[in-house]
Amino acid sequence: MRKTYKIGEVADILGVSTDTIRFYEKNGIVYSHKDELNGYRYFTAADVFCLIDVTFYRAMDIPVEEVCRIMKSYSHRDVKELLEEKEKQLEKKIRRQQALLKRVRATIEDYRTMEESLGVFRVREMPTRVLYGETAADSQEYLDRTSQLEDESPYDEKAAEQGFMAQKTGSGWQMTRMFWSQEEPTHLEEEGREVFFAKTVNTVVKAPWGTSTEEILAPALDYAAKNGLTVADEVYGFWVFTDYSQPSPVDYIMLWVPVK
Repeated sequence: MRKTYKIGEVADILGVSTDTIRFYEKNGIVYSHKDELNGYRYFTAADVFCLIDVTFYRAMDIPVEEVCRIMKSYSHRDVKELLEEKEKQLEKKIRRQQALLKRVRATIEDYRTMEESLGVFRVREMPTRVLYGETAADSQEYLDRTSQLEDESPYDEKAAEQGFMAQKTGSGWQMTRMFWSQEEPTHLEEEGREVFFAKTVNTVVKAPWGTSTEEILAPALDYAAKNGLTVADEVYGFWVFTDYSQPSPVDYIMLWVPVK
């Protein structure tokens, strides 16, 4: 093993910039040594191994000040306790990243389905959905609940979707309930409600903001009527995508219209 290394060589070994090594040196983590014969400054093999440990700690986002204390004064017990806490933080971060990956994959699948089903009508089974956080449509409670779920909830470990229920009233079809939904039941502190229909008219429709519920449902209702299907008194919709590039944003909505 070589005895000394120039700063550029150390940077190459560690895969960092020379400025990073100078930063660690400035903060007293390592010290270069001057060769009196040629005037170059160099680092020893011990310095390199020290910096390997430093890059390990910094990879866990441990602040430089904390790294300095680790290298200068921490006992192995101190480091062990610190790493145990970091282990918990990393496990939590990994769970959230896995949940985000799951959500990304689910969204990609939603977009694929949207492209295949836009304006296409099929009579088929609606998969079981578990509805959570149901509130009255367009209520402040729903907006508050949505913000809460996005910030901290167990929903971020599931591929949850926002949806609504519309019901037939004396004045026509009205959006009555809004909720979060997932296809597979998951144990949560909050109880969910399962819905399933063996036969529905399924399609995706485009609806500019401000479109009435009656207009949103009209294509699926017309298809049911033309094919001699009797529509139930409640319909379920799920927001797949919102196009904000238009002067008036446009929602793409997956409809499940129970029929018999």
